[in-house]
Amino acid sequence: MAGGLIQGTCGFGCGILAMLGFSSVLPVNQAAAVTSVINFGVTFPTMLRYRKHLTIRKIVIPFLVYTVTSILIIRVSMNLDAKLLKRIFGGFLLALSIYHFTFSGKQPTNWTPALSAMAFIISGLGSGLFAVGGPLMVLYFLGHTDRTEEYLADTQMIFVINAAPTLFMRIRNGLLTTEHIPYLIPGLTGVLIGFLLAGKIVGKIDKPKLTKLVYTAVGISGFLYLMGL
Repeated sequence: MAGGLIQGTCGFGCGILAMLGFSSVLPVNQAAAVTSVINFGVTFPTMLRYRKHLTIRKIVIPFLVYTVTSILIIRVSMNLDAKLLKRIFGGFLLALSIYHFTFSGKQPTNWTPALSAMAFIISGLGSGLFAVGGPLMVLYFLGHTDRTEEYLADTQMIFVINAAPTLFMRIRNGLLTTEHIPYLIPGLTGVLIGFLLAGKIVGKIDKPKLTKLVYTAVGISGFLYLMGL
C-alpha cells in the first residue's frame, strides 16, 4: 500500500518500496520478479491515460538499450551468490539515496550521446537486477520532452513494453512461479488501495518532505543491506 501511496502522490517510488519489502522475505532476484509485476500494475494504467501524448521517435533508442541491458543482466543475476546480490542491492539503494539528495532537480545541460547511453545502460542494469530502473530514465525524459503529459506517456510506455521480455526471462528462469502468487495478490491489492488513498489526500501531503523521508529510509536500508545486516 505504501508503494501505491507514494507513487500516487509523488509520481515515483513504488518499485523501490516494493523491493524493500519483498527482498526481506525473498531472494533479491525473486523479489525483483514480483516487484516487476507490481510495477506493471502501476505503469500500465498511467500509460493508457497519457498514450495520446506518446512520441514514438523519442523512445525507440532508449527502449532498445534499456531492454537489452535488462535482459542480459537478468541472465547474469542467475549466477550471482544470493548474499552478494543482496549487498549489491544495498549499494544500489544507498546510491539512489545519495543521488536524490545530491542531484534531485538538477538537469544535465547537455545530454551527449555518451551520457544518454550511460543513463540507459545504468537504468537497464537497475531494472534487470532489482526492477528499479526509473530514476535516470525519468531524468533523461524530463530533459527531452516539452510537456508533463508527453513525459509520462514516453516513460510509462517504455516501462510497460520492457515488462514483456523481462517478465518472460524471469518466468523462463524460474524467478517467477505460481509459488509467488501469495505475494502478488496482496501486493497488487495494496498498490490499488494506495492509489485510491493518494487521490483523496494528495492535496494535504507535503511532497518534498515525504520524498526526503522515503529516500532517507531507502538510504538507511541500503546501508544495512550493504553491511550484510
